[in-house]
Amino acid sequence: MEFLGRLDAQVKLRGVRVELGEVESALRSCVGVRDAVASVVEVGGRRVLAGFVVPVGSGVDVVGVREVLRGVLPEVLVPSVVMVVDVVPVDPNGKVDRRQLPVPVLGDESVFVAPVSVVERAVAAVWARVLGVDVVGVESSFFDLGGDSMLAVSLVGALRAAGYPTSVRDVFAYRTVRGLAASFGEGVDEWEPVAPFALLSDADRAALPDGLTDAYPATQAQVGMAVEIAKDESAAPYHIVHTMRVDDELPFDVEPLRATLAELVARHDTLRTSIDLTGYSVPMQLVHAEAQVPVAVHAEATGHSAYVAAERDRPFDLATPPPLLRVAVHREDDPAWWLTVSVSHLITGGWDLNLLLADLRDGYHRRRRGEQPTPAEPVAVRYADFVAAELSALDSEADAAYWREVVTGTPKLTLPGTPATDSGPRQVCRTEVDIADLDGALRGLASSLGVPVKAVLHAAHLKVMSQLTDERRFYTGLVCDARPEVRGAERVHGM
Repeated sequence: MEFLGRLDAQVKLRGVRVELGEVESALRSCVGVRDAVASVVEVGGRRVLAGFVVPVGSGVDVVGVREVLRGVLPEVLVPSVVMVVDVVPVDPNGKVDRRQLPVPVLGDESVFVAPVSVVERAVAAVWARVLGVDVVGVESSFFDLGGDSMLAVSLVGALRAAGYPTSVRDVFAYRTVRGLAASFGEGVDEWEPVAPFALLSDADRAALPDGLTDAYPATQAQVGMAVEIAKDESAAPYHIVHTMRVDDELPFDVEPLRATLAELVARHDTLRTSIDLTGYSVPMQLVHAEAQVPVAVHAEATGHSAYVAAERDRPFDLATPPPLLRVAVHREDDPAWWLTVSVSHLITGGWDLNLLLADLRDGYHRRRRGEQPTPAEPVAVRYADFVAAELSALDSEADAAYWREVVTGTPKLTLPGTPATDSGPRQVCRTEVDIADLDGALRGLASSLGVPVKAVLHAAHLKVMSQLTDERRFYTGLVCDARPEVRGAERVHGM
């Protein structure tokens, strides 16, 4: 089964599609709230979900509002901050004008409990810096203050740099400054960055062309994708097409877009990477010194939908020079326009695709207004470090023994209708599934269990699979983002 995605414009936050109307409806249902609006805003250099409520009378308990929302919405849809306003601003056409909303202050709305010990004070200071808030109490929840899995990686890296050994698992397990500070122990491995070309054999290094800044083996996931693409060039899951409508105050200008793309290409190795599957002893990633993203500008938006549909059937040739990325713009009546980004899944995942889109949007807007974008903080970790970690795991007998024990005794899952061989033509059956009537119940169940909606859907997938086989024990795949647990790793691009 392949999820083909959506063609409409999306509002995304931390990789999750956010329906602002759903958040607003939940806000309006709270006691003491007459009207409400939700918006994704930038606070402390981060994009967070904020709720703005108009009280019925003189005031409303914003802490109570967030507690109510936790009971009816998944965690990612609970605003990081709720702010009281006198009125919901509207534009001359009577539509909500989110640009007129005040800038909220992100911080702990619960009773503040100050850190006491030296360790608690140090952890709280790092916590506040990572989250972009002024102060953090020892009972503050990392996730209540806007934290997520990506920021957890950043937090772990910053704490390790300060001399406090911890892990992302610990952040999720303990959640508060007090709990995390009490959990510190030994056993966290030290990290050393990988030097350019250090992961190559002498023969492969000698065969490299000029003009490269690094090269390293392709990961197992990349090789698997490449094989699937070679078998079927229209393999849709590995050709990502994302389109969104941009409402701007100024008419579109291609030069700020090109300048922002050039900056991102220079910053991220993966955007200058090509894939060579056969020219070396192993499938290889070649990082070039330069690459230029093609940008196509269309004068009218009438052909936008047709372009997106056609673009989904126009995958990248992995043998071509980098980047495995292209951009198209369809102009509407100024100042609105459509941005379409096509990228190969071999060089990006859901995690960094959203980083790329956010940086592209923010960099364009700043340059379009005549401002200089804030320089990105340099990070020591690179995608090559993740490749090195995977190669180390593949060479580890302890890792191999663990997984052998996990899968021993479990037969290969065979479903009804599975062909004896995989040599026949690929058959695709597409069925649209409308779950609008189940959406509320699914989100409510996820909230009651304290898990994301995707975990509930994964459980449903396993239940369906169990009905299609007589096996009492079986496995199914689950794709996860992975990065070294070091400072800055959450900003590194790569599949």
